[in-house]
Amino acid sequence: SIFSLVVNLVLALAFSLYLLAQKETLTGQAKKVVRALFSEKWAHWITDVARMTNRTFSNFVTGQLTEAVILGTLCFLGMLIFRLPYAGVISVLVGFTALIPIFGAFIGVGIGAFLILLVSPIKALWFILFFVILQQLEGNLIYPRVVGSNVGLPAIWVLAAVTVGGNAFGLAGMLLAVPLCSVLYTLARQGVNARLARKGLSS
Repeated sequence: SIFSLVVNLVLALAFSLYLLAQKETLTGQAKKVVRALFSEKWAHWITDVARMTNRTFSNFVTGQLTEAVILGTLCFLGMLIFRLPYAGVISVLVGFTALIPIFGAFIGVGIGAFLILLVSPIKALWFILFFVILQQLEGNLIYPRVVGSNVGLPAIWVLAAVTVGGNAFGLAGMLLAVPLCSVLYTLARQGVNARLARKGLSS
């Protein structure tokens, strides 16, 4: 299983690098295929949806990575100040799990608190208290400014997307559900606004 996982990771990395190197050529070929198969109206719509999907996923990934690095760094500095054990390992774990929207950071803090509990129960309680305060700071100040409305999805739909995606496809579903739901939300909003405009109603 480990060998298979390593092989799959190497193949995925090689495939990703190939796609990045050839993205202009592949984009041009995809546009030609779409224009050949569909009418001009549908080809234009498909191209717009693909462009919006690319922009949404890029904004989401960039925002999540930046936010995870900031959270991991703040966690590391705070643990050093309060002299909590395993500062480096736990901070990396918290930053990595923070890539999962909403629930990720709590997974990291749960594992981190368990590790510290093996050393000192009092320090484990201090760590949980410190992280609750840090999470409030991150959720109310950092996350809205870093990720903000980049994906254009209200908070309730982010929660719904993460929950449904996680139940259906596990960790990958949690990571991909938010930008995918954002694309569907934008398309639905555009469709509703267009119908209201045709009826002469205010959107």
